[in-house]
Amino acid sequence: MGPTQFIAALRKAKPAPVYFLRGPDRFLHEECRKAIFAALPPEAREWCLAESEFEAKRLRRELEGAYQMPMLGGRTFVIVSDPQDFKHATDEDYEALEEYLERPSPFATVVFAAVEPDRRRRFIQLLEKKAEVVEMQPLDRREAARWLKGYLAHAGVEIEPDLAEEIAANFESAGESGQGRQVGVNLVWMRTEVEKLLVARPGSKRLKPGDMALIVAFREEHEIGKLLRAIADRQLARALDNLRALLASKQSEVLILWCIGDLFRQALKSRAGSASAYGAPYRGGRGSSSRGPFFTPEAASIAARKYSSQELLQALRQAHQADLRIKSSWKDSRILLEFLVWQVVVGKASGGPLPVSEPVPVSSAEA
Repeated sequence: MGPTQFIAALRKAKPAPVYFLRGPDRFLHEECRKAIFAALPPEAREWCLAESEFEAKRLRRELEGAYQMPMLGGRTFVIVSDPQDFKHATDEDYEALEEYLERPSPFATVVFAAVEPDRRRRFIQLLEKKAEVVEMQPLDRREAARWLKGYLAHAGVEIEPDLAEEIAANFESAGESGQGRQVGVNLVWMRTEVEKLLVARPGSKRLKPGDMALIVAFREEHEIGKLLRAIADRQLARALDNLRALLASKQSEVLILWCIGDLFRQALKSRAGSASAYGAPYRGGRGSSSRGPFFTPEAASIAARKYSSQELLQALRQAHQADLRIKSSWKDSRILLEFLVWQVVVGKASGGPLPVSEPVPVSSAEA
């Protein structure tokens, strides 16, 4: 099953009891999450949607909550994600999952999400065998072009299929899969640049070939690359300067956060090797995009040297927590992004307020 079929099932109000969202495309993960949110009436979202980060030996408690009848009727959705792809699931967690899959709640849909799960682990094998698996693989050029056409139609803008495919081709990134070198389109990147194009062409009802000149993705790649390099170098003031410049240019906060998380995921692989850090990662479908469009080998290599393995894992978890907070309608996501950069560069544990004795430095322009 692909994301399209998953979203269609939600819209028809016929979701399965348990899903396993599996694959590297984080944009598609977010699209599926938005579809879950949209499937719930506004007045029920506070009570009928639960998102949590997986913790070893606590899964049984999470699943017990799924058996509770929703206060406002309808259906409850429980989303369980883990920046380490359930690597630390215990025997107790396996047993809890096995019991739930044998007798799922009639009132809930539970969604597990993983980016590069180790398919040798029996917890993952159980999900793949018993849950509805949704493949979150990067779209190829034609599929991405169809997605772009639908996205623009929602905004009241038309585009010819050939032009949509030409635009999608500009956002392809190569990765490695079990079938060799593969190419997929990064939808986060493409959507960000198309949004800028729509702002630059207010009132436009059709995109034309000449509009391609306004897509400045490669300049943005360089700017985000500078932010990642500063974070990798543990240069806090420079990283905050770069972050604030990107935010001032209206760069997508979701894209910035995605790139920061991807930096530390790639640094972990660079430090320990893909197989030893994550086991044998999932590499099915059209191919896993092991390098995002803003990923630079140099930045990951530097981060692998300047951060310990524990710090890299902590940074990945902090990026995931920031992502959850931004999705929870945090009023000022800029503060969250600046705090995240401070946390990972300084090496502070998450969970508490910013210490008064160690404030986030102002940028050089503000000093």
